[in-house]
Amino acid sequence: MEIAIGILGLVLALILALIPFLWKRYIARPEVTIEIIKNGGSSSPRGLSYKNKVNEEGYIDGNNAIRIFELTWKFKIRITNNSELTAFYPELNFNPNGPKFTLIDKLNKLQPLKSTETIELNVEYRKYEEKTGQERTDVGKEMPTEFTDLGLLLTYQNSHKTDFHTLYNFSDKKSVFLRKKPREYKNN
Repeated sequence: MEIAIGILGLVLALILALIPFLWKRYIARPEVTIEIIKNGGSSSPRGLSYKNKVNEEGYIDGNNAIRIFELTWKFKIRITNNSELTAFYPELNFNPNGPKFTLIDKLNKLQPLKSTETIELNVEYRKYEEKTGQERTDVGKEMPTEFTDLGLLLTYQNSHKTDFHTLYNFSDKKSVFLRKKPREYKNN
């Protein structure tokens, strides 16, 4: 009986000693959030469209002409570590089925994200449209329709090299903390 109690005590002590190690290794994670903040934009005419009709004199009605506009939306991607743990080897990936930014600052994978630290990346999204001046998209008020499929996945590690992920969907405008990499991002 005493031997059984001794063995049980030894097993219990071993389990209690393993809990902090397992907690730090697999469960304790940095909580890194992602935000996309609008930072201006522009709509610039680039010329006349070939869709315009020429009148009898060979001219195009300038007031109602269809023009090619270059639309540019500017954003800041704000990545913040909201925990006491440092996030190592941060890497940002786009949803492979959604739009990609045309211009993006590089995220330094070798720079750890310390507790309460924030990194801001400047990004731009450009596209072209053919419309009249009155119909053109107002980039100050409207967002690109394809942004409903915009997703960002931030992958990072804790100090024990365990991978963690933060998923940001533009349509939800919130960060979701994941333990496993989502299926659609596996090939990135």
